[in-house]
Amino acid sequence: MKNLVCLISALTFLFQYSYAQKTIKSFTIGVPPEIDGIFEPEKWIGADSATQFIQMEPLPGELASEKTICYFGFDKENIYVTFLCYQASPVIAKNQSRDALSKNDDIVAVTLDTYNDNRSGYTFFVSPLGTQIEMKVNDDGKNTDLNWDTEWKCASKIFDWGWSAEMQIPFKSLKYKKGIETWGINFGRVIRSNSETSYWSGKLTEDFRISQGGKVTGIKTPGSSNKISIFPYLSVFKTNQTKPVAEVGGDIQWQIGSNVSLNATINPDFATVEADQQQINLTRYELSYPEKRLFFQEGNDMYNTRIKTFYSRRIQDIDYGARLTGKIGKTQFNLLNVISPELSAENPTSYLTAARVKYDFLKSSSVGATLVDKSWNNGFTRSLSLDYVMNLAKTWQLTGQFVGSAPGNFWDHSAGYLRITRENNIYHYHVRYTQIGSKFRETVNQTGFIPDDNRREIDSDVTYKWWLKNSSFKYIDMKSMNNIFWSLTGTLRSWYITDAVNFYFNNKINLQYAYNNEYKLYEKDFYNYRHTIDLGYNTDEWNHALISFSTGKNFDRDFTLFSGGGRVKLFQNLSLSYSANLLNFNPDTDNSSTVINVLTANYNFTNDLWIKLFAQNSSINDKFYFYGLFGWRFKPPFGALYLIYSHDEFRDAAGFPNSNNMFLKLTFPISILK
Repeated sequence: MKNLVCLISALTFLFQYSYAQKTIKSFTIGVPPEIDGIFEPEKWIGADSATQFIQMEPLPGELASEKTICYFGFDKENIYVTFLCYQASPVIAKNQSRDALSKNDDIVAVTLDTYNDNRSGYTFFVSPLGTQIEMKVNDDGKNTDLNWDTEWKCASKIFDWGWSAEMQIPFKSLKYKKGIETWGINFGRVIRSNSETSYWSGKLTEDFRISQGGKVTGIKTPGSSNKISIFPYLSVFKTNQTKPVAEVGGDIQWQIGSNVSLNATINPDFATVEADQQQINLTRYELSYPEKRLFFQEGNDMYNTRIKTFYSRRIQDIDYGARLTGKIGKTQFNLLNVISPELSAENPTSYLTAARVKYDFLKSSSVGATLVDKSWNNGFTRSLSLDYVMNLAKTWQLTGQFVGSAPGNFWDHSAGYLRITRENNIYHYHVRYTQIGSKFRETVNQTGFIPDDNRREIDSDVTYKWWLKNSSFKYIDMKSMNNIFWSLTGTLRSWYITDAVNFYFNNKINLQYAYNNEYKLYEKDFYNYRHTIDLGYNTDEWNHALISFSTGKNFDRDFTLFSGGGRVKLFQNLSLSYSANLLNFNPDTDNSSTVINVLTANYNFTNDLWIKLFAQNSSINDKFYFYGLFGWRFKPPFGALYLIYSHDEFRDAAGFPNSNNMFLKLTFPISILK
């Protein structure tokens, strides 16, 4: 064991890299610019600028095809960032939904490493339509959280020479290490018409690699202050079976310092959360869904380990709870404690605690520990996880994790994995070994997401993307995913091989073929296979269309699956998206064949005043769901008014029960101590 530790340490230091980082001097703003998307050069006289962007794709290492100029400044309360984006090709911008991150539109971004630790930070995006996106970044870009929200302003303007964007980011909206005058920073830009992604700091191996960014010097951060904010809400809820019910509750946030905050919640309201979109599931494993509830989103990204011992969707409701987050020195932490009410005999009142710490070492690596405990009358489950992320070089990474859980025999209730990866935006390949105890799932799934257990597993993926310079192809994607696992007693339980190739033509048509072949052991041996052909138009942009056909064998049944859909912006403020799935099994003894339709319409009066209509149906149980929302973020992102109507009906043993719900919610943030 000692020799193994020495070998890993030697490899780590051998692979640690260094390169000349670009630097920009921060500029002290005298008179704050008006955030309207129009550049005011007189406000930036004497400011340093960031230029000479370098492509990450499609031509890695070459100068960007269009000129970009960025300015970075600050005053006592805010950070200011300005982008001037010169562009001869048409500006492409369709999305107006906040936090819908993709490269389907033109976009600019700034990443701030406020601890100057080369591994964590914040990224703020703006499109030519002024659409806002904010995101937390961890593990040197390997872990991102789009659910994180904070207060900031932006605006954009399109001109005949291109477009410009301005950002105003309050210091109070960030956590940072006080007293340091140098932060990590990077500026990025996507030019959709050229399929181009470029960065100021140089050629990145992947998006959001904080350790490969530049530096901004001369920042004067505000002194520490205790800030208390209250986010009260009032909601009125009515169903067709009940009279109107009014509820109050909310959150309290105490910004203890520049780097630590404490949040508490009382009777949090989850009613604004719309239903999860129906999915086709051709496996026997549970599906994972994203967390949409506001209280759980802060710091939730820290729990995104491969063996997921804390999955907040397991918590159905809470009476009250608290959360402490921050970073002190090299240690990042998140502590969550909630109390859930009794929902049924199977779901009694319970107390759940989740604690996560991560410690930085070397240039951009970390080790972490997670403790999760759920207790109720006469019962409990508990798990302790240890993990590490070692960035050995620009493209090499070693990760691993070990988890023990209780109650029960230690080895039956433990799991772990070891993975080595080499990847960038062009290629990826990894080898992973995982071992999961035979009874691990029954305990950890009380709080985590463990689809299966009792396995010794080997997993290996290879992907490669060729950017081509010819009259026919823009690029070709190929991938091969391979997995095999046995029970702990040596019985073969599963293997699969999936190979795919995708051709994207210069005329915006793409054609993909994929083949999957797998073996599964359940009550008997199953040999499944699947052929899939996808045909799409303009799928790299926001407006697009796609049709797909799959056929094969699934657990002794022949099947065909037709899928199709697309997204279009009919008018300046109206967008529609639609998807359909027609799944047919033969024989179909359990009536699993189904048709699923999903339609979404969005009308944006402004980016913060909109109407959303969402409808879906599934024929497998005659389920129909409709959701309509009128939203107004009068003090974005937290101060908002929502008016919601939903209708839900489906077939069960009692017939066709249905519910009609009306919901009104007002949230108004109040600062009582600055």
